[in-house]
Amino acid sequence: MENNFNHINDNNEELALMRQQLNELKSHIDRTTTLNEGLMFESIKNKMRSVHCSIYRVIALGCVAIPLWVGIGFYWNLPWYFTAFTIVMLTASFTADYIINHMDINTMDCNMAETAQRLVKMKRHRNIQISVAFPILILWLAWFFWELSKSIPNDTEFKAMIIGCVVGGVIGAAVGLSIFFKLQRANDEMIAQIKDLNS
Repeated sequence: MENNFNHINDNNEELALMRQQLNELKSHIDRTTTLNEGLMFESIKNKMRSVHCSIYRVIALGCVAIPLWVGIGFYWNLPWYFTAFTIVMLTASFTADYIINHMDINTMDCNMAETAQRLVKMKRHRNIQISVAFPILILWLAWFFWELSKSIPNDTEFKAMIIGCVVGGVIGAAVGLSIFFKLQRANDEMIAQIKDLNS
């Protein structure tokens, strides 16, 4: 009888030990999961900081481009309405960049579903922006060449200016597209990470 009693006590002690080990394992898994989620959200926030930095650089270039363009307008004797239109378009473009890409980093982890929706909307608005901007840019270049043809009577100088503008336009378009694809890729990565957190 005593052996049976001891055997039961041993079983109870083993069960208690197993329960304790399971609870410790569960606590460890919970801590690890919380830590991983924190690290993933920190990664998402860092990507959004990178997006903001890219946009701030573009806006800073715009702040340099606007007074520079006023100087170009005076130098080439371009009409004031063309210079004004160019400045308005530049300002509108940089304002749209800021509005589309701005997101409060500190509130991104408050509601993951809402954050994912905002990132998807950000991507869609960028697509709309670039689909509007490129046709306007092409029309603007055609208008610019026409205004130059009236301002530069020397044919050789005019052709050299056209070649310079085309080369500059191609380089500018390549830089703009590389920034666009970089931002879209960052959004895709953030959305994928949020989906991983929710799965």
